[in-house]
Amino acid sequence: MNFLTKFLSTLPRNIQGAFWLGSSVFAFTAMAGLAKYLGNDFHAFQISFFRSFFSLIVISPFLIRAGAAQGGVKTKVPLLQIVRGTVSAVGIMMGFYAIVNLPLADAQAIRFSSSLFLVPLAAIFLKEKIGLRRTIAALVGFTGVLIMLDPGGDYNFASFMALGAAIAFAFAAILVNIVSKYDEPVTLMFYSNIISVLIMIIPALMFWVTPNFDQIILIFIMAICASIAHNFFIRAYAVGEASVIAPIDYIRLLFSAAVDFLIFGIIFGLNTLIGSAIIILTSLYILRREAKVKKDKEPNLEEI
Repeated sequence: MNFLTKFLSTLPRNIQGAFWLGSSVFAFTAMAGLAKYLGNDFHAFQISFFRSFFSLIVISPFLIRAGAAQGGVKTKVPLLQIVRGTVSAVGIMMGFYAIVNLPLADAQAIRFSSSLFLVPLAAIFLKEKIGLRRTIAALVGFTGVLIMLDPGGDYNFASFMALGAAIAFAFAAILVNIVSKYDEPVTLMFYSNIISVLIMIIPALMFWVTPNFDQIILIFIMAICASIAHNFFIRAYAVGEASVIAPIDYIRLLFSAAVDFLIFGIIFGLNTLIGSAIIILTSLYILRREAKVKKDKEPNLEEI
């Protein structure tokens, strides 16, 4: 990993970000596929607990190496870490419920609406000025969410859990934006997982089924994939511009649809296709618009 990191550091920052985000997409799709498969034997809340508990074990060597000092377990913003960990835990439980009970592509498509919820949340918590164009784009994007939820048709509770997860992850992203200014990625991962374990243990025990050896192996692989996906995702946005690299994350929808078809025999639905297209297009517009606004605010060095 050190060799890879050193090699990537010689490349442009957006290339680095694209690589880490693309790698995150692979790892996340593998995690989601394993979670859905395990959903045949375990409740989604127990799978959520397994994900956080085993992920904590996976990152333990890195925590031990970092130690209890700054950059390890110690945090400069403990209250914010607790809030972020709690929001993430709620989002993870709702997200896993959606993954287990919906086609993967549907769960991921609704999950992408997080970028739309970021618009009002950024205005409230980060004091960002949101223009009329981005507001209209967000509202158009929400029509895509409604199409996928299909309120006049055969919607189910899992769809709304997916939507709740999208809102929670959007709020968590705002908190990551704040907390990452004070703490290192491994510190964020530690608090996210330890708080999730403490929160999820009660609902997990309510639906507890003791796994056999083969299932433990699959659970551990799922946790490794989750830890890798989380770490690579943080790395991606730490080095790359969101407006440039974000479109790579939408490949996750294609991978999810492929897993649905090849492993679970589920075919991509028309509502998902139309709704996700609207969400992705409006999200990309919002990202491009934010990048333009940011660029316009920067001083032109040639004129100074």
